[in-house]
Amino acid sequence: MNPKLGIFAVFLLLSMVFLSFVGLRKEYENYIPFQSAVETLGDANTISLEQNSRLLDMNGGLLYEFRGNESRIHLTYKDIPLTVLQAFIATEDQNFLEHHGIDGKAIARAFITNSSEGGIEQGGSTITQQLARNLFLNHERTYDRKLKELLISYRIEQQLSKEQILELYINAIYFQNGVYGIEKASLFYFSKSSRELTLSETALLAAIPNNPVLYNPIKNLANAKKRQEWILLKMKEEGYINQPKFEAAIKQPINLQVAKSGVPFPEIVGYIKDELLELIASAPENKGLSADEMTKKRDALLRSGAIIETSLNSKLQVEALKAVQKRLLYKEIEGSAVVVDHVSKKIVAMIGGKNVGMEEFNRAYQARRQPGSSIKPLLAYAPYIDVFSLGSNSMISAARICEGNYCPSNYGGASYGTVSLKKAMASSINTAAVRAVKKIGVERAFTYLKPFQFSAVEQKDHQLASALGGFSKGFSPFELTSAYTAFANNGTYVKPRMITSVKDKNGNVLYEWKEQPVNVWKPETNAVMREMLAAVTISGTARDARFPGSMYIGGKTGTTNDVKDLWFVGLTDRYTAGVWVGRDKPESLRSIEGSSPEVMIWRDIMIKAHQK
Repeated sequence: MNPKLGIFAVFLLLSMVFLSFVGLRKEYENYIPFQSAVETLGDANTISLEQNSRLLDMNGGLLYEFRGNESRIHLTYKDIPLTVLQAFIATEDQNFLEHHGIDGKAIARAFITNSSEGGIEQGGSTITQQLARNLFLNHERTYDRKLKELLISYRIEQQLSKEQILELYINAIYFQNGVYGIEKASLFYFSKSSRELTLSETALLAAIPNNPVLYNPIKNLANAKKRQEWILLKMKEEGYINQPKFEAAIKQPINLQVAKSGVPFPEIVGYIKDELLELIASAPENKGLSADEMTKKRDALLRSGAIIETSLNSKLQVEALKAVQKRLLYKEIEGSAVVVDHVSKKIVAMIGGKNVGMEEFNRAYQARRQPGSSIKPLLAYAPYIDVFSLGSNSMISAARICEGNYCPSNYGGASYGTVSLKKAMASSINTAAVRAVKKIGVERAFTYLKPFQFSAVEQKDHQLASALGGFSKGFSPFELTSAYTAFANNGTYVKPRMITSVKDKNGNVLYEWKEQPVNVWKPETNAVMREMLAAVTISGTARDARFPGSMYIGGKTGTTNDVKDLWFVGLTDRYTAGVWVGRDKPESLRSIEGSSPEVMIWRDIMIKAHQK
C-alpha cells in the first residue's frame, strides 16, 4: 500500500472511531445514562489492592509480612516521594495532569505505528489506562480490550482525583520477583524505604514495570541500567531535574541490596494468627459469626495492609532460643519456654522448640502435657491457704494417705509426719498436697482453676490424683505460665497476650484486647504463696534457679511419672517464665533429670532478661 494512502486511512479510521464514540454516547444518553453503561465495565470505588500486613515487635521492628498473591506495602499519595511521581509521569504519561484519561495524540501515534507494523505493537496508554488494564482487564492486545480500557479510564477519571489515580497506579504496578508497588520494590531491591532512595535508584526501579522480565535488575541489570538512563533523560527533558543531577545520577553505581527472605522467629507467626483469631472473635461486632466466617475475616485483614503490633522482645527471644538449644543437646529431647512481663502483662518471648519452622507444631502453646507437681501451687496450696486463711508456717499432715485404691507416695518413697506448708512446698511432698485438696474438697479446689480457662481440663479430672498433676490431657507451657502470673499480680489474673494492637494501614486502631483482671485468691493468700514459692528456690527443689539481679525469685518444679516431663515455672521481680522439657513421644528423661535442664534454661533466660 502507498505509505501516504496508508496514513490517510489510519486517520480516517481514527476519526470514525472517535465520531462513533461521541455518537454512541449521545444515543446512550437518550435512552439509558452513559454512566450506567460504563459502570458495567469497572467501578473505581470497588478497587481494593491486596497489601502486606506487617507483624512488628515491641520496638516496631519487622518480624514478618503476611501477604496474599501480591506482595505490597501501600503508600498514601503524600508518602510517595516526588521523584517517583516525576519518573513515571515523565516516561509513561507526560500529559497526565491535563488529559481526562485518554490522550488522543498518544492514540494517534499508536495507530500509525501499529498500521506500519501490521499489528498491535503500541498502545498509547495513559497512566489511567494502564491502571484500568491492571485492575479490571487483562493484557491481551485486541481492539475490544482497548475499547473497554478507554471506557473504564473515562469512568476512573470521573470518580477519582489525579492524586488518587497516581496513588493507585504507583501501588498497583508490578516490579518482578513477586513484588508490587514502589515501597515494597524499594525494600526488596535496596533494603530501604522509598523515601531513602537516591535519584539513580528511583530511576532504576521505575524502569522495571515497563517490562518486568526484561528489566529485572537481579538477572538483567545491564538492560535495567539502559532504561534507567533513558528515564533520567526524560526527567531532564521535562524539567524535573537539571544537568548536574542528571550526570550525577548516571554516574552513581547501582548496588543492589536484595532483601533476605528469612523469617527471624518463624514459630511466632502461627501463634499470632491464632491469637488474632481470638482477638477478632472477642469484638462485640463479631459475636455470632461462625468459625469459618471468623477465619475469612482474619485472612481478609491480613491482606489489607494491617499493622499488628506485639510485645515480643526480639533480643530476649534470641537469648531464650539459645538457652533451650544450649541445654538440650540431646537429639530427641525438646523444650519450650514462655516469658511474661509483669509490667505490660504481655508475652515477651515464646520458644516452641529447638528448631520450629513456619506454622509448624509449637510446643509452647499447642502441646498438652501432664504438669506434675507444678500444678500444686494452683490446685492445692493457694486454695487451701485461701479457704482457711493460713500462713506459710501453718502445719499440715504429710503422713501416708489412701483414698480407696489411690495411695500416693512421695519422691524416693520418703515418709513424713506433720510439716509446715513452706516445707511441704519446698520439698514437693505429695502426701501433703493431696491432703490439702481433700480437706477443702476436690470440687471447691477446682473452682480456683476456672479463672485460668485451661482448655483441656475436664470433669473426669476432678479427682485427688490431679493434685499431683494426674490430668487426662494436661496443660500447655503457655497456659501454666499464664496462670502463675497471678502470683505476680496480688492474686489477680488477666490472660497474657502477645498482640498489643491491630491497626489499619492509616494507623487507626481496629482491635485491642480489653480483658479485665479477675480476682482468683485474696492478696493475703498471695503473699503467703510468694513466700512458699521463694522457699522452693532457697532450700527446695529449684535451688539452681537463683541468680544475682532480682530481689525476688520463686517458683515450682514439676516431674511426671517415670520422669517423662520436666517443668519449672518461676517468677522474678519483673517476669514470670515457664519451661518444659520432654520428648514429643513421652519417654523417660531419668538420664538427664539430675542436671535439671528445665531449671537451668529458666535461669539462663532470666539472667539475660534482667541485664540492663
